[in-house]
Amino acid sequence: MQNTNKTQQGQNFIDMVCQLTGSYESVLEMAILNNRGITTPLVIGEEIKASAVINQDVVNIFRKKQPATALEQNTDDAIEELEGIGYWIINKNFKVS
Repeated sequence: MQNTNKTQQGQNFIDMVCQLTGSYESVLEMAILNNRGITTPLVIGEEIKASAVINQDVVNIFRKKQPATALEQNTDDAIEELEGIGYWIINKNFKVS
């Protein structure tokens, strides 16, 4: 029987790999198994097939609390430009007179 799991909100493919196998070592193997890229965003409820378990202790931990490290891209908020001498560039935003 092949181990599968449905994705939850906030999970990316690498989270699922670690949750199902207990290690990040299987990322490429699982990407091939699931016919997808490792950076392709997941859809909530999408079923991911797992390869062999590498670290059962980690799998047991993530059974109770699933990892969810996917970043959301929020284009509504403007990115503040950092200020201060450590961020200024000569002749761009640091004026020499």
